[in-house]
Amino acid sequence: MPKQTFFNLSKEKRERLLRAAYKEFSKFSLENASINAIIHESDISRGSFYQYFEDKEDLYFYCLHLLKSNEKENVENCFKKENGDLFKGLERTFDYLFDTYFCGKNKEFYHHFFVNMTYRLSRNIYTDAQHTQTVQHYEKNLQDLTAIIDKTKLNFDSNSELQEFIRYTFQMIHWSISRVFLQNLSKEEAKRIVNQQLSWLKNGITK
Repeated sequence: MPKQTFFNLSKEKRERLLRAAYKEFSKFSLENASINAIIHESDISRGSFYQYFEDKEDLYFYCLHLLKSNEKENVENCFKKENGDLFKGLERTFDYLFDTYFCGKNKEFYHHFFVNMTYRLSRNIYTDAQHTQTVQHYEKNLQDLTAIIDKTKLNFDSNSELQEFIRYTFQMIHWSISRVFLQNLSKEEAKRIVNQQLSWLKNGITK
C-alpha cells in the first residue's frame, strides 16, 4: 500500500501518477513494466517514487486494490437483484465480472494480470505482510456480502462457513475467467463451466 507521503500529494498529482501506472501496467506485465516509464509519464523523480511506494509491485497491487474496491457495489447489486439468492447471485456475478474484465476500460490491465500472474502471484496476493490493509478490506467486503445473502435455504451453521464458501466460489469463478485468457475459451463455454460447477455445489454429485 502507498506510504503516507503519497496521500499527502494533491489529488491531481495522485491521479496523474495512477494514470501513468495503469497505462504502463495495461501495456506490460508487472515483471516487464518500467518504473522509468511511469515516473516519466507522471513527471516525478525516481527518488519521489520511492517516497510514495516501496517498489513497482507495491504500486501494482495498489492499482489492483483500487479496481477491486470499485467492484464491491456492483457485486453486491448482483445479489440484491436476485433477492439474496446465493447461486443466482453468483451466476449474475460471473456475467458482471466477465464484462468488466473483457469489455471494461481496464480490460488490458486485467488481460496482463490473468495471463502473466495467475500462476505466479495471484495465489499469494493477500499473504504478504505489506498487504494487511487489503486483507482487512477483503474481509469487510465478505461480511457485507454475507449480510445480503438469503440464508434461510442454506445449510451453514455460521456466517464464517458461508464466507468460506463464498471465497471458494469466487476463486472458482476467477479461475474459469482466467481460462478464457489462457485457453481462448468463449464466454459461453466459460459460463457453462461455471454453471456446471455451481450446480454440483448446489445439488451435489451423489445419487
